[in-house]
Amino acid sequence: MRKLHYKLLIVDDMPDSLSYIRLSLDELAFIHKEIAIISNPMEALQYMRNHEVDILLLDMDLNLADLTGVKFAGMIPHPPVIIACSAHTNYVFEANEAGIYSYISKTTSFDKLKTKMEDAITQVDKRIEMQNRNIRVLKIPIEKGQFVDLEVDQIYYAELLPDGLKVYMGQDEYVFRLNLREFQAKLPADQFARPRNNTLVNLAKVGLIRTDLVYLTKPRENIQLSITPTFKSEFNHQHALYRQNNR
Repeated sequence: MRKLHYKLLIVDDMPDSLSYIRLSLDELAFIHKEIAIISNPMEALQYMRNHEVDILLLDMDLNLADLTGVKFAGMIPHPPVIIACSAHTNYVFEANEAGIYSYISKTTSFDKLKTKMEDAITQVDKRIEMQNRNIRVLKIPIEKGQFVDLEVDQIYYAELLPDGLKVYMGQDEYVFRLNLREFQAKLPADQFARPRNNTLVNLAKVGLIRTDLVYLTKPRENIQLSITPTFKSEFNHQHALYRQNNR
């Protein structure tokens, strides 16, 4: 596994119908214990813009006249691995056509659910490996036809602020109209990690981790970034892996 815990989002207009699946997921050590459950699809889209989601468990019947689970899946930019979930089987073909990875019934057994989730994290890991290709420069659009070139190795961290995404380089700082998820998807997954929900750090620029603070290397050595409890174990795990693989 490439990660210590994989983050899961459930989108279902009747979350109580997933009580058995929710309890079963708690038994899987590789699934993060904080599972987001959202009943409103538009709120779910906003959540995915600002949060890491590895696997989306998506209800196919959202009880909306103009929006099914299949249509909703097509609205997601940079979608996570999606597993369709329904009490009915008539959505299976549509789900496959929409690029949804797999399907489970709301009444599935624990063993089948475990197998599906293990398959899903394998797909997440494959995506991470693809994302770890040798990316040296990002071209970020700023205006129509104009771009800023960012050298990946010179990025220290990025922070989502009310006025946009602020990227801190060695000396320069930029603000872009991007959400953090979009920006993170452009970067090598094994080199960048979140110590908290609104911040992404270049692990190559971490000088020291002490308790709940990240200290960066020069010339950003005066910066201290807090690590929140939700992200602490995964951030420390990713940092340890990065150091191990880049000695």
